[in-house]
Amino acid sequence: MEGNATNQKAMELLHEAAFTSSLIKAKERESGIVTEENMYPVNKKETDRMAELLGQAEAAADNAQDPAFVEKFDQLNDIVQWSYARHRTWKFSLICGVILLALLFLWARSSSQDSVQTAKDTIAKIEAWTESDTTISWEKSGTHFNYSELFTSANKWKANKLASYKTNYLECEKNLKTLNKSLETATTDSSKNAIQKQIEYNTKDMNQSRAIFDSIAAMNFQQIKASVIADENRYIKSSESSATTYLIFMILLAVLIGLYIWTGYPYGYEMTRSRTRIKILDWVRKFGFSLASIFFGAGLAAKLFADDYIVKTTFMDGHTETRRESDIAGTFFNIIIKFGLMAVGAFIFIFISIFIIFIETAAGLINKIR
Repeated sequence: MEGNATNQKAMELLHEAAFTSSLIKAKERESGIVTEENMYPVNKKETDRMAELLGQAEAAADNAQDPAFVEKFDQLNDIVQWSYARHRTWKFSLICGVILLALLFLWARSSSQDSVQTAKDTIAKIEAWTESDTTISWEKSGTHFNYSELFTSANKWKANKLASYKTNYLECEKNLKTLNKSLETATTDSSKNAIQKQIEYNTKDMNQSRAIFDSIAAMNFQQIKASVIADENRYIKSSESSATTYLIFMILLAVLIGLYIWTGYPYGYEMTRSRTRIKILDWVRKFGFSLASIFFGAGLAAKLFADDYIVKTTFMDGHTETRRESDIAGTFFNIIIKFGLMAVGAFIFIFISIFIIFIETAAGLINKIR
């Protein structure tokens, strides 16, 4: 037993206080030796009991200045004080991840609102259409689609729509000729079945394109106008719904951040009870953020513009000219790699932040209820 005969009763009470926590294993109780890590209480009841025993030990001490008593008492008292205290556990880095997602939702909402306004402007253009003959046959229909002139008039809208479906029809027709030739020369059942499926798909797509072409070709001016306005109104409704959804998500994220901070001041004994979860989530945070940094940093450091290449031209008279040209394809590939890596890093950062904050907040709310 620690201490001396003078403080025997006090040391016995300190010993009992050291074994208050339910974290203590059976082997530790049998041996009478417990690690400091397992002395920490996991709830208020255990903390109160440990504090009570410390008070009794202090009152029972014949010599409160005895070094052995003081050392043991201070050790356990620090544990009690830490367990009673509240500790800030929320991390600003995790909140930044949620804010980044909220900003993405804000951008998406702004885009949806812009789409609504664009559709309303389009309807205004359609309302101003001048009535005209919109008759276009299959033979007279072109195959060139120009989006910029789609809403300039009913005739242009119809001509471009018909051109789109006619182009698809002709492309399917061309594919079918190639596929039928391939089917004739196919030697295995698996290849024949694969080709046959492609034939069926292209045939179906071709027939659908022709059916839609015929339905649009049969529309007169008033029908076209009513149909296009109805399409734009549906698009407005869809965009407004998306904008509302993004707003709701932003509000939910704001509430999540608020709850995360509010529940981010647990008592010490609550942290002890959640010790395993805290360690796991801390490891996940460090690993996830490190991975996000690697991807984002690699993207940030990646080269944007590809090196120019040298073009050497020899003319008929024998003289040559050398010129430097930009590698547009290489630069485009670099852009995809650069911003792709940065996007992956940002996604990991956001996902880890949301994942940890959601779990921590849920656990914190359970502690609040408890």
